Amino acid sequence: MQTAKTILSILNKQSTQDEDYVFERLYRNLFNRDFYLTAYAKIYAKEGNMTAGTDGNTIDGFNLLKVDKIISKMRNETYYPKPVKRVYIPKKNGKMRPLGIPAFEDKLVQEVIRQILEAIYEPNFSKNSHGFRPNRSCQTALYQIKSTSRGASWVVEGDIKGCFDNINHEILLKLLAKKINDGRFIELIRRFLKAGYMEFSKVYNSLSGCPQGQIASPILANIYLHELDKYVEDLILQHNKGTTKKRNPEYMSLNIKRLRANRKGKYDKGKQLLAQMRKMPSQISENDEYVRLNYVRYADDWIICVNGSKKIATEMKEKISFFLLNELKLELSPDKTLITNLGDRNVPFLGYEISKSRCNTQITTNINGVKRRSINETIQLLVPQRVITEKLSPFLKNGKSTHHNARINLPVLDMIAQFNREIQGLYNYYCLATDVSTKLGKFKFYHYFSLLKTIARKEKKSVKEVTSKYGVEVKRKMGTGTRKIIGVKYETTKGEKTMIYFNNSLSKHDTPMKNLSEVFSAPKANRCELIKRLSADKCELCGKTFESNYDFEVHHVRKLKDVKQKYSKRGKTIPQWVLTMCAMNRKTLVVCGKCHIEIHKG
Repeated sequence: MQTAKTILSILNKQSTQDEDYVFERLYRNLFNRDFYLTAYAKIYAKEGNMTAGTDGNTIDGFNLLKVDKIISKMRNETYYPKPVKRVYIPKKNGKMRPLGIPAFEDKLVQEVIRQILEAIYEPNFSKNSHGFRPNRSCQTALYQIKSTSRGASWVVEGDIKGCFDNINHEILLKLLAKKINDGRFIELIRRFLKAGYMEFSKVYNSLSGCPQGQIASPILANIYLHELDKYVEDLILQHNKGTTKKRNPEYMSLNIKRLRANRKGKYDKGKQLLAQMRKMPSQISENDEYVRLNYVRYADDWIICVNGSKKIATEMKEKISFFLLNELKLELSPDKTLITNLGDRNVPFLGYEISKSRCNTQITTNINGVKRRSINETIQLLVPQRVITEKLSPFLKNGKSTHHNARINLPVLDMIAQFNREIQGLYNYYCLATDVSTKLGKFKFYHYFSLLKTIARKEKKSVKEVTSKYGVEVKRKMGTGTRKIIGVKYETTKGEKTMIYFNNSLSKHDTPMKNLSEVFSAPKANRCELIKRLSADKCELCGKTFESNYDFEVHHVRKLKDVKQKYSKRGKTIPQWVLTMCAMNRKTLVVCGKCHIEIHKG
């Protein structure tokens, strides 16, 4: 039997070579044990797997017997997904978002389905779609807007109302059937869509939607919204016209006068005319002879930048709204779907603000020696001020840095690590912003002094004493010499190391950071290592040789750090399984059934 990697590569190659290829006999891949092991290796590290679904089970105790039971049900076509457990998480606007927690067995099957669907559909998805796709992210979507939308005057901001909750099942299944001619595979997806949800111990049927939280939901939503991508791209082809913008007559008139003045030796007058020219656009921004539209979508949020008139922007919004309602049974959110003039205000998108620069002073020379205003009309990505204000709120009091009450009891090493994660994560996301250095520089200033004051409050010392005790000499980035920054030394298996507060550059990135999510054809090394551990024939705790593949079970913990802290208290004897996990630095332990029972007995 072929490996999952080989089969996925074949499916991907067929879809790449022929966009209209119809796939058959996909369901038989669900009889292949390697697909489930690959799926397990992909999802095992997620903490949510230790949260029980409606069946009360978690990922703990995974073994091949469970996999073979699933395969047996697949062969008999008796596999029915369980209802998801519905919980609610808060949204930024104060409302609550429904989230579905599937049973682990269903997560495993969904991951297999997701891998197959991704191999089939990924090569044919639009280049303008960025959500939930390999090697694509919010940053790639924002970078596309910045690099392709120079000169845009109007922006259509689109948001689909309750997209995941309102996906029509019948339309989705028909779309899948266009590319997949396998009734059993389509039926399995239909069962997942119709599985329902459990809320307050009562099961409700699912009439529409792909519950957020399910592994297969993002790829199914992308398949559904791919129809929107194709429709909008066709609209754009119909509207785009012209090769260059029409010249501004007033600008051209001044330019002729300037050239004449220079020929007559009246250079002062020529400079005055040039100064006047730089205060006005050289081209007419809105005219019927030149139109350019650029479309970008991330999940259910989309944006169209219009280099043309407001009439075209309004027409695009109306046509897209009509298409969504009539073809996909979806509605645009009236509060979030807006038409904005970039000259009047910035446009929020994916946590950034999009603006259009207007600068007549910065001049560059192109390869032909022609001078031009290099920054004018370019798209700029900015860090919203409200983001800095919100992120700083726990660290400020009356406009000054203050200690963080919730972190006073943490060890200093963990405290520095947590502060580092905050600023590193913020910078990693906003590194494309033009003003990232300015806005995050302000955040870093207050953030760092909050760390100093938190340590001072913890140890009942002054800030000066804390700096003296924990200060580590580091080289200055600008100029010569060194400066002190808070840091703590700690021991590792490779020797002593020092963790200091975030000291990296806050400079702007010109291109998106590399997306760390791996492509299906190239699994990470640690996943391959896990599969090797599952294939081994010895208990990692007692060393007993397994008589069959069914003898092992995988013990899971939510966080290795929590286990270390639990048993590091005084007077507590540290069990051998904890020492083994810590030595391996893994959240999993492949053990025999007897050892697994003993672990849970404590």
